[in-house]
Amino acid sequence: MSQVIEKKRRGLHNLAYTEREIWPQILERISSGQSLVGAAKSLQIPYAQAKYHLRQNEDLKKKYYLAIEERGDYLADELVDLADEMPPADLDPSLINAWVNRQRLRIDARKWSASKLRPKQWGDKIDVSVTHTQISIVQALEQAEARLLDVTDITPNEPKTLD
Repeated sequence: MSQVIEKKRRGLHNLAYTEREIWPQILERISSGQSLVGAAKSLQIPYAQAKYHLRQNEDLKKKYYLAIEERGDYLADELVDLADEMPPADLDPSLINAWVNRQRLRIDARKWSASKLRPKQWGDKIDVSVTHTQISIVQALEQAEARLLDVTDITPNEPKTLD
């Protein structure tokens, strides 16, 4: 009992305890789809304490970002299961639309989260390729100058005739 009290007394500054005993559980929960807030709540750890440990430990921060990427993959994989899920058999027929809307919301939230957590893998692919990449600035300036000189050769008193 005194060991638990001692750990609580050390609070935010006990990095060894947190990494060794708590952070593997937090990282596993994040990899399995939970947010840091959800993982901290389920383990009864203050969110501020978790953020403090991330700011203090670069190695832990790298592991956390890897877990976030894995969370994006988990959420994307979950989409198919949610889309294939059938309404419960005992669901009141008047509540089917509400159930479908709830599923749609769950799918949309996971799609959005996955695209933000792993944009290269799950984000929208926008093709911005350019087919002609070689532009000569000198040539463009010469062409502009030639057009300008052609226009200034015409004086208001002398109409230009086409031969």
